[in-house]
Amino acid sequence: MKLLLVGGGGREHALAWRIKHEMPDATLLAAPGNPGIAALATCVSTSASDVAGLVRLAQDEQVDAVIVGPEAPLAAGLADACIAQGIPVFGPTAAAAQIETSKAFAKALMREAGVPTARASMHITVETARAAARELGGRVVVKASGLAAGKGVVVAMTLPEADAAITAMLEENIFGDAGAQVLIEEFMTGEELSLFVLTDGETAVPLPAAQDHKRVGDGDTGPNTGGMGAYCPADAGDPAYTWRDGSVPAGITQVMDTIIAPTLRAMHERGMPFRGLLYCGVMLTPTGPRVVEFNCRFGDPETQAVLMALADDAPLLRVMLQIARGERIAPVPVFVPAQAVVTTVLAAAGYPTTPRSGDAIVVPAMPADAWLFHAGTVMRDGALTTSGGRVLAATATGATLTAAQQRSTALAASVQFTGAFFRRDIGWRALARGA
Repeated sequence: MKLLLVGGGGREHALAWRIKHEMPDATLLAAPGNPGIAALATCVSTSASDVAGLVRLAQDEQVDAVIVGPEAPLAAGLADACIAQGIPVFGPTAAAAQIETSKAFAKALMREAGVPTARASMHITVETARAAARELGGRVVVKASGLAAGKGVVVAMTLPEADAAITAMLEENIFGDAGAQVLIEEFMTGEELSLFVLTDGETAVPLPAAQDHKRVGDGDTGPNTGGMGAYCPADAGDPAYTWRDGSVPAGITQVMDTIIAPTLRAMHERGMPFRGLLYCGVMLTPTGPRVVEFNCRFGDPETQAVLMALADDAPLLRVMLQIARGERIAPVPVFVPAQAVVTTVLAAAGYPTTPRSGDAIVVPAMPADAWLFHAGTVMRDGALTTSGGRVLAATATGATLTAAQQRSTALAASVQFTGAFFRRDIGWRALARGA
């Protein structure tokens, strides 16, 4: 089998690792890939944003399927273009991808489907946005409606913070067109879980839940980022979300019934069935699970943790290929976590605002059951070099979360490049509970 993997970040490196783990004999192409992916696949210089070029590449190489990692090519219609040429593709159409690419669309869809989520309103002027923040009591979430590389969300604990975020998005245009419309959303309390769901548009199968750590500093301090680390499995301290006997926990079943199923039905009724990987950020509030956001693809850095947590014989790739070919999937198998996994992101100096690049990276020998997933790296003059804000994801397994976290932190500390920093407390809430 020959597969084309689109993307060049940490998520795509983890996908490449899992593909080769499940199907060692597969021929894997990556566009554009990265130095880490290059050890598993043949990297091709075609950009992930070059839809026409990617389709030509898939045709020329006669690939059996295209697997799309990032959201941008999905928003640009890569899945549509592949479908038009009869190329099996894992990833939703541009219309279905609006569930991530337009928060206005997603909120309207959830209202229509009766899906529990935070109260919110959309705004294009500073005045109305600030008025909405005051109506909600000051503690609000300000979100750019469009794609902002995971950085278009500000959790404002005070009105001055909310006002500053609104001004930055609507007047200073820090996110360009993505922030031309902003969402002012009710602040929800509780712990958040990241749930990945494989779906053919009707049937949906969940993967083990993870928990992302968005804030840049230990103890969830500092500004939001694209993600500083994640762990899996996560249950937010609620027994209803804990995997115990190889069956789907009751809490996850509730999310599937009250959030995922009605969302998929609403999209099907709109003539834009969602096929691929649906990411649901779920806040476990005192009144039950509510949607924080949807994404139209695997999340990063949760993917690195979730894929390593799966059992060796979990048929992830087989189910993904069924969806890519337009086949119906069965509501089984149940994807259960086989081990605890922690991934710790190593970030470049200045991240998330002005990350520095061009620093040489010294990588240690890899211990057993651990992996460094590349995200912001390039080869320059024969040396591995930083090229983005989130550089590497040190991912390790363990029989317990404590063991996995200790090994992940130790691996991160052993990597060397100027200005490198990382959080040392991934999984801290669960660890404080004695998980």
